[in-house]
Amino acid sequence: DKIIYRNKAKLNDDIYVTGNLGDSFLGLQLLNKKIKVSNNNEANFFINKYYQPELPFKLSKHLIKFANTSIDISDGLIGDLNKMINRQNLSFYLIEDDIPVSQNLSKLIKTKKLKKINLISNGDDYQVLFTAGSNKSRIIHNISKSVGIKITKIGKIISGNNTPFLVDKKGKKIRAKYKGYIHQF
Repeated sequence: DKIIYRNKAKLNDDIYVTGNLGDSFLGLQLLNKKIKVSNNNEANFFINKYYQPELPFKLSKHLIKFANTSIDISDGLIGDLNKMINRQNLSFYLIEDDIPVSQNLSKLIKTKKLKKINLISNGDDYQVLFTAGSNKSRIIHNISKSVGIKITKIGKIISGNNTPFLVDKKGKKIRAKYKGYIHQF
């Protein structure tokens, strides 16, 4: 098996992520009693995601066909993106609305008025983050279908002269910080 290394992202690469982010972190928050939900089924959904995350194993052997660089998400989306382009004169932006979350989490974000970015930047997701040239979108779509793994385009690699940022729902740029901590420009 050929390995895809970090630090091989290219300018204008699209950034992709597998699966959904945030469910596992929410499960941990529930276990630590940092958050409460009224519905037991809902609670169990998140707690199960924490104990048994869906690992996108089937994708590994295909990554070599389209990814320039990839990393397993362990520290959280923004921290791992920074690690992935480490020592390259590159930066990135993410479209907050495009970052995939489960229907359960989406509902909870609305009802509890939670900040999506804080839930999806904490790690424990065990998903794969990768970049690929924009000419690879069709093959990525096809492989996603054939292996049954959700793959979502969430942003772009840009010149290192820019600070990494996130575009929020209102189209505002927000500086992207490690560990989900962000502040307005």
